[in-house]
Amino acid sequence: MAAIIARRYAQAISGMLDSSEALERVERELVAFREILTKLPALGRILLHPGVPSELREQILGRTMDGLGCHQVTRAAARLLVADRGLRHLGSIAELLEKLREERFNVASARVTTALPVGNGDRPAWEAALSSVAGKPVRVTFDTDAELIGGAVARIGSVLYDGSVRGSLRRIRQSLLGE
Repeated sequence: MAAIIARRYAQAISGMLDSSEALERVERELVAFREILTKLPALGRILLHPGVPSELREQILGRTMDGLGCHQVTRAAARLLVADRGLRHLGSIAELLEKLREERFNVASARVTTALPVGNGDRPAWEAALSSVAGKPVRVTFDTDAELIGGAVARIGSVLYDGSVRGSLRRIRQSLLGE
């Protein structure tokens, strides 16, 4: 039942937006709102508490959305989720929005993790290379992880490409030990 509810919200939100960029922005904002609720559980309790006057809840939610610089659709979705007591669906809604965006705009999401930050000049090359692998445009998110030692790990959907030094060392170890 929860999956059905999250899907309905995601489809409604997706239907209100006409660009991949706007949809991606709303995804990010919903994830950020969820993170705030995770870090400040009292905020969620206040927003859902029936004893708190609705005007005060609306004011608190509005200030939270202002702090995040949220899109109008994000604000409307958050108000509706608070009114329907559906804040627990935020994570699922954001995940479904990503899938709906990929389907609707034929764009894949990729995450590249490198040992050192990728400079702005190198980002287009990464996007082009991953787009050719995926066979469609790719929107790339970059992360860093010093434990990789060198190289990179790229994930497009469920496919993982591990070209890191750490991954190479792990594969060599497995072959030597027969694991």
